[in-house]
Amino acid sequence: GEATDGHLHLPGAAKAGAAMAIVTDADAVPEGVDMPLLLVGNARDALATLALWWRDLVPGLKVVAITGSNGKTTTCRLMHAAACAERSGGLRGTAPAKSFNNELGVPVTVLNARPDDAVLVCEVGMSTPGEIAARCRTACPDAAIITTVAEAHYAGLGSLEAIAKEKASIATAVGPEGIVVVPAGLPLLDAALGACGTRARIVRVGPDEPGANRLRSVRSVPGGTAFTLGDAAFTVPLAGAHNAHNAALAVVVARWLGLPDAVIASGLAAAEPVPMRLERSVIPTEPPITIINDAYNANPGSMRAALAVLAEAPVAAGGRRVAALGDMLELGDIAQGAHGEILRVARDAGIDTVFTLGPGFAGADVDAGETGADLAEPTTDDAAVARIAARIRPGDTVLIKGSRGVRLERLARDLRQRHAHAGSTA
Repeated sequence: GEATDGHLHLPGAAKAGAAMAIVTDADAVPEGVDMPLLLVGNARDALATLALWWRDLVPGLKVVAITGSNGKTTTCRLMHAAACAERSGGLRGTAPAKSFNNELGVPVTVLNARPDDAVLVCEVGMSTPGEIAARCRTACPDAAIITTVAEAHYAGLGSLEAIAKEKASIATAVGPEGIVVVPAGLPLLDAALGACGTRARIVRVGPDEPGANRLRSVRSVPGGTAFTLGDAAFTVPLAGAHNAHNAALAVVVARWLGLPDAVIASGLAAAEPVPMRLERSVIPTEPPITIINDAYNANPGSMRAALAVLAEAPVAAGGRRVAALGDMLELGDIAQGAHGEILRVARDAGIDTVFTLGPGFAGADVDAGETGADLAEPTTDDAAVARIAARIRPGDTVLIKGSRGVRLERLARDLRQRHAHAGSTA
């Protein structure tokens, strides 16, 4: 890739026990590599071909593909928890360990399916048109979930309509016996699904949907979020109403797989959080600093959801709710307005203090009379991170949120180093 040449890692792969290596340049193989080599013209195509072959070899495997502008990785974790809690009577299944959702990640996910798996959860991402269809040719999903449609990768798609069309394309890969589960109340997605020609059954989930798909009573509870879907109650150990919505989509697919609500509820209650997705930790100052680390990625939709979590988060006496926000990347010509809108959302949500990092927020389109951020750092270097860290006080509850390229998790590390005298984090 851009960072290194895979051929250089062949000695390490052989030492680790690899049975064979797929290579594209025999002359680039380091001396002393003693294992079979398969020479191909394109290693990525070969990986996808192997994955498709393996997917067909696993008998009875049901593949659940998950896409959406926000929440794909967390929903993968929730789907796996809902369907694959074997100790509670769930099915044997595999899910990606990380955000393996591109042309390399999807084949790796499929190849990690075990021969006796009943379920494989697969994350499908995109940044340009046609990528979801290409990934689905490898995964061949039996069911799909679309978490939402928002302004993610706007620069590569150009409009929300185009984003909705790309997300809806996952439905065309699902056959007539399968289902595609989506949130209700998204007109652009509904239109795109209606035009895509899918043969699958479309199932919508929302507060106004009748019967088993009616989502109600979404509320914060100690340690997570509770909701009711139809007549059954569920709890997920994750903050935020958006996580209840994503969990509800997973419940519908788990029911389609034949699992009873009691088994699904037990699995969801034990779901494990995903690192840097609303991940909470505490720095034991006096009073403590609470960190809500959501720094893995960001777009306007996920920013709004994270700010809603911060607005409801408890705060120590004398402390503040602080939003430390990094730029949202890949927004194209809507970037200036989108960054300004998020600043307004933060103010309207009652966030006490807003710090921003990057030229997008620094140059945001803010209406006359509005103050914007309390501190807007126009760069994203370590010195800018340090200046923001210096303004965070004991007692604060701090949301850390930004696009992957900003690497805003540096702020969490800086805060821990600054307050190391207070003890280890919990």
